[in-house]
Amino acid sequence: MNKAKKSDFQKLAIGLLALGFLIAGAFVSATDMLAMGSQEFAAGTLLKVGFVLALCWIAAPQLERLGWEKLRGNLLVVLAIVLVLLVIRPRIGAIAAAVFIGGALLMSLIGWFRNLSTPRK
Repeated sequence: MNKAKKSDFQKLAIGLLALGFLIAGAFVSATDMLAMGSQEFAAGTLLKVGFVLALCWIAAPQLERLGWEKLRGNLLVVLAIVLVLLVIRPRIGAIAAAVFIGGALLMSLIGWFRNLSTPRK
């Protein structure tokens, strides 16, 4: 799969997920299938996640210029999980974001030291 098709697929997937979460949130909000407190929480959570994904979909062209397609898929999944945690539970999300940033910095330093220790040819 070439670069353009992969990028188009990623944008389409993010857009469809955003639309799905927004529709699910509106559906849960409009129906009486859950108890009132649970219904408000579920609808609010689904709508917030949908809005965050929609913002990612809108920002996709700018992110392409930064080279986001070079990132590994699992890194994008972890980033999405951190964003969802920030939306749903800000305190837990802040802890998850700190762990994510700390881990990324640690891995960067390990890679930098490994490059310094390998002899150049």
